[in-house]
Amino acid sequence: MFTTHLVAYTTATATGVARVSTYHDTPTHDEMTEEIPGLLTGFDLGREPQYKLTYENRHGEVEKMVGAAGVERVGRVLMNCADRGTVWNIECFDERGYEVTFAFAVFCT
Repeated sequence: MFTTHLVAYTTATATGVARVSTYHDTPTHDEMTEEIPGLLTGFDLGREPQYKLTYENRHGEVEKMVGAAGVERVGRVLMNCADRGTVWNIECFDERGYEVTFAFAVFCT
């Protein structure tokens, strides 16, 4: 199964957390160096959390599974559509089923 993992990394000039996609249980060194140029060390923090983003439009209810970056990206589009009245009832749920819509800045304007 294709998944995205969060990897804590260091390079000669930076430290941070990167998203690394893999077909393995954990990203391989080659996958990490492909995504993180100049990688010195990398530690897999686990699979990126997924969120269920739901909304309604004139055709009915829509569900999308996305990561946190996807919630922000798709959320901006949905908020613009909501301002025009073409979508409504926008909600976001974590993997445990808890409603977390307002944990994302895009929905707090």
